[in-house]
Amino acid sequence: MMLDGQPTEEASAKLPIMDHGLLYGVGAFETIRIYQGFPFLIDDHLARLERGLSRQRIRFPWQREEWLAQIEELLRLSGLQDASLRIMVTGGEEGLGLRASEYQQPHTLMFIRPLPFDDGEWFAKGKELEVVSIPRQPPGGAADIKSNNYLNSVLARQQVQRFPEVEGLMLTPDGFLAEGIVSNLFFVRDGQLHTPSLDLGILDGVTRKWVIALAQSLGIEVQEGKYPLAALDEAEEIFITNSIQELVPIRIWRGRHLEEHPITDALYGAHRSWTTLLTSAGELSRRM
Repeated sequence: MMLDGQPTEEASAKLPIMDHGLLYGVGAFETIRIYQGFPFLIDDHLARLERGLSRQRIRFPWQREEWLAQIEELLRLSGLQDASLRIMVTGGEEGLGLRASEYQQPHTLMFIRPLPFDDGEWFAKGKELEVVSIPRQPPGGAADIKSNNYLNSVLARQQVQRFPEVEGLMLTPDGFLAEGIVSNLFFVRDGQLHTPSLDLGILDGVTRKWVIALAQSLGIEVQEGKYPLAALDEAEEIFITNSIQELVPIRIWRGRHLEEHPITDALYGAHRSWTTLLTSAGELSRRM
């Protein structure tokens, strides 16, 4: 792992017990898919990380080139080429008591892990989707922050016994479709792609935004809105997205088997074409 920009053995890594990331969940994180040594959508991940830290008045600790140098060093040390990378920033050591001024001394952590599944496995298998009773409630209304305070998803995860084969679906407090425990939600109805609006308090997913752009490039109409739970009963296709598992078709919804996913298939094919192109070119940008 990397701790504050330095290679460190995980067993010996330490953070101060008065770090506000530990005491109050202050900080943010990103999880990034690595394809053949290429950190996919890295600029979008770093931009969201910076927005989240700015919202919490945490100094952005490294410039883009410094982040990339650390990622390259971690890849070299690990020997991994296809992996899951997590970047985490904490508020730093500030003692007891809430803070109003800027966090000037954040700590940074970077972990890398082999993919916990075969490449393309979840797209091939798909998942079942079930509703959990825990509503989607961003801490303090900070919907756009992938915060170190992950309690909402932790409580929802505890209700899903067959995770990750089953993804839990969280609703808004007033019962509208929100997102999965670790994913954003999409569905197809009458050939149109739908996804819950960011106004509902869901996370502004990096892969969510990427898939919307892919759909538009393929001429698929995309609608973001406020949908009742029953909208999924009328859906022809349902799929979820996250950075590590990519696009995952939902095969079972409330006992109904969804066998055909032509639009999901097209989007996944376009996604993999881009990952192949960008990794082959060795670029550190995702711009279409």
